[in-house]
Amino acid sequence: MDIKLITVFDIVYSIILFFLILGLGSRVKMKNIDSKPYYKNYTRGLIIKLFGGIGFCLIYALYYEGGDTVNYYLGVHAMCSVFMHSPLDYFQIIFSDDISFIWSTFSKIQEFPPTYMLRDTRTFNVIKISSLFSLPGLGGFLPTTILVSFFSYNWVWKLYTFIVERYPYMIKEINFCLLYLPSSVFWGSGIMKDTFTFAATCYAVYGLHQLFIERKRTNKTILQLIVAFYFIFTIKSYIAFALLPGLLIFSNFERVKKINSIFVKAIALPGLLFIGFILLNKLFLDFNDLFGKYSAERLLEEAAVQNADLKRSVYGLNSFDIGEFEPTIQGTLSKFFPALNAALFRPFIWEAGGSPTMIISGFETTIILFLAIRSLILGRLSVFKKTFNDPFLLFCLLFSIILGFGVGLSTSNFGALVRYKIPYLPFFIFFLTATVKKKQITRIN
Repeated sequence: MDIKLITVFDIVYSIILFFLILGLGSRVKMKNIDSKPYYKNYTRGLIIKLFGGIGFCLIYALYYEGGDTVNYYLGVHAMCSVFMHSPLDYFQIIFSDDISFIWSTFSKIQEFPPTYMLRDTRTFNVIKISSLFSLPGLGGFLPTTILVSFFSYNWVWKLYTFIVERYPYMIKEINFCLLYLPSSVFWGSGIMKDTFTFAATCYAVYGLHQLFIERKRTNKTILQLIVAFYFIFTIKSYIAFALLPGLLIFSNFERVKKINSIFVKAIALPGLLFIGFILLNKLFLDFNDLFGKYSAERLLEEAAVQNADLKRSVYGLNSFDIGEFEPTIQGTLSKFFPALNAALFRPFIWEAGGSPTMIISGFETTIILFLAIRSLILGRLSVFKKTFNDPFLLFCLLFSIILGFGVGLSTSNFGALVRYKIPYLPFFIFFLTATVKKKQITRIN
């Protein structure tokens, strides 16, 4: 079935949606700006996020005329067609993993998502989720992208509020890390896995802090936190491997810091860490079905397979090589530094090639490399002191290293690398800037 990706109606409706969302954003800003002055940045970040999604959609629809986001939209369009034919069938697909039922339902309307996406549960989940935004988007590619961008921005903004209130003297740095970073603005705003998992990661950090540190346990926060972890576990469950250990340390250290008695601290911290270790061990080792091919039993093997697959000759000059490794702990650790270097600092500017998106990524990683060198030179030993005195900075470092190592280990294609790194990149950049800030980092209530 030949589907026109961008129509005149889509453009007109997208313009209307854009200004409606902007008006809503202005109301949110004016409602909060008196008590929270940093809300002056809400509409600025929103506009950049929306333009990021619009640009991403138009580039792939009109210039490349293909790509993953286009294929996701073809699946979304098929879902909307099912809804128009039978809303009951549509919602049955949303809550079903029965491939035979799903296939037979699409057969009724003779329109199907791309086969490889239909067969991959995690990929098809993105289609299901995106289709929920496509209903108010009236089935259009561009309107759906705008609504997805708006949704993801609000979860990113939640993390922004937490970090700004904790570090009110670092607003410029936080603006760059969370609102203006080219990678997350472009790759994290379209109909893609990365958009939902990046937003979910941001909300997971914010939501768990609200629940366990601030103890603000509202139904709204709990519900959104459940949805955020649903996105992570059903789309890119390996992010949980990096996210949960860091959050565990962050929450335990933060709570222990509030205890006045040194004796109680000495007893409480090891106990909390031990309980956390048991829970993580139970989650990662006993719930293999939850993680699928990224389960503890298959993670190293999957990393070796993906690394070998992505660097095949079909990717040409867009690939890089950290060397082959055995799918064992010793084998993977032997590639720790090459993998981490690739995940944090590549593509280097001379590796960008002729692609505009890669050139932008090359400049971005050059800035990150400069910040890392500056942190080591200016911070020296104080970097370690500030890190271990601030649980959130420790989380940022651990999360970036763990997930960065996993991404660098399993990815040898620059096109995939620049997308896979966006969940941890803002945290890593914030860590680099916070550790050299002259003012002592303290908890701000």
